[in-house]
Amino acid sequence: MTVVDLFPGPPTRTTAPARPRHRGSPPTVTLRELGPGETDVLDAVFAGLSPHSRYLRFHGATPRMTRVVRRKLAAVDGRRHLAVAAFGQGGAPIGIARLIRLGSKDAELAIEVVDAWQGRGIGRRLLSAVAARGRAEGYTRVVAGVLTENTGMRVLLASVLPILAVETAGHEVTLTADLRPAAPLAAVA
Repeated sequence: MTVVDLFPGPPTRTTAPARPRHRGSPPTVTLRELGPGETDVLDAVFAGLSPHSRYLRFHGATPRMTRVVRRKLAAVDGRRHLAVAAFGQGGAPIGIARLIRLGSKDAELAIEVVDAWQGRGIGRRLLSAVAARGRAEGYTRVVAGVLTENTGMRVLLASVLPILAVETAGHEVTLTADLRPAAPLAAVA
């Protein structure tokens, strides 16, 4: 896959590194809800994102996290702002999924997984965990603003939650997904 360098400087074209496919047993990963002010986890995950992954997550060139953004992302309260983090072997932070209240029943979704752990099911586990927490808090829909080129996130969301609406505006797609529990399947007679 060819990727255009999105950071200032002379225009260049680079080839995105191929991710190794990991076979065998799933990696040992623990998930836990983040509390307020856990900036060390934010910093570690941000540091593990390549410039391209940061671009996909923050929708623009983001060589460093500003103090304002860092403060906002650390303002987890367990109700209006939920965050679940994944930790690899040795307790190193490898991903975060968050929901931030938009309205009484809607929440904005964002997920980031460090590059070394992408493609190993971490995003799916984080999305499932944060969706369960969102349901417990009474949210019924999640809204995710995703760059059109971020196929991985679009596929992930659609594979875990039913998509209710898709709106495209320029280079961004807004996906609205249903958080309500699925109705049980009717018994076959």
